[in-house]
Amino acid sequence: MVHSVTSKPPILAGVGQKMASDIPKLRQEKIQNTQPVAQNISLASALAQKGPPFDAARIASLKEAIASGNYRIDLGAIADGVIRFGSKSPG
Repeated sequence: MVHSVTSKPPILAGVGQKMASDIPKLRQEKIQNTQPVAQNISLASALAQKGPPFDAARIASLKEAIASGNYRIDLGAIADGVIRFGSKSPG
């Protein structure tokens, strides 16, 4: 049998009632989920004010090694890092 085509979406019996009964649960979940977000924002703000970690002695030693030509690049370590990074699954 062919039903007539209308601009109204199909009505699914019982779906509206189920969704209505889930509203209090969804509201409670939303309230609970905002607490970690607020904590993360607070932590991010504190870290931004503090600035990135900075080891002045390490920076100075790297600059000196580069300037004197003693800085060695470990291509194996770089390749291992690229492989490790590429093997991580997204998401």
